[in-house]
Amino acid sequence: MHATARVAVLAALIVACVPAPAHAGGSSWGMKLWAASSYIAPLSESDRNVGGVTAAVKGSNEMGYEFGVEFRKGATGFAFDYLHSRQELQHASAGFLGSADFKPISASLLLHLPTPVLDLAAGITASYVNWGDLQLSNGTTRPLDAKLGYGFTVVGDFAMSRSVALTGGMRWLKLQADPPGVGTVTVDPLVSHLGLALRF
Repeated sequence: MHATARVAVLAALIVACVPAPAHAGGSSWGMKLWAASSYIAPLSESDRNVGGVTAAVKGSNEMGYEFGVEFRKGATGFAFDYLHSRQELQHASAGFLGSADFKPISASLLLHLPTPVLDLAAGITASYVNWGDLQLSNGTTRPLDAKLGYGFTVVGDFAMSRSVALTGGMRWLKLQADPPGVGTVTVDPLVSHLGLALRF
């Protein structure tokens, strides 16, 4: 439900493009700082044997937060961001397997489109994902290896003043996790965000 709401908000902003106010051109800024709430929805699952039963293992849909900065020159932007949330691993038969922090640090190369009100950008992303320690259902912890992920990002900014904008976007990552005793699990999260940005 949260993911649907965020997609709807972003779509509504796109559809609602009207003749731009004087401050909304959005092409004059060179640096953007933003903070946002995030929603992480794993899109993939993997069949794994747990307790003698083979069934799907999948990460949970969770809320999180992110901070980021983008440096822009002309139509090209270089963005760096940090995201944090707490993810659970669930086995379709055995149930809760454990939980771990999801902490990707990402870099994106973005191309900004010449739109009148909504400043749209899209591009490729590479992420270094620190999973932290996996806290098992029995109270013990196991280390999870950090992973590299890659994917694409779409961002939209709606200028509310010359320096402040409402920012939203979506990112898909090709990503895996290796929980001990379970094996490699494909996660492939879809991350959406909605927040505020300062542009200079």
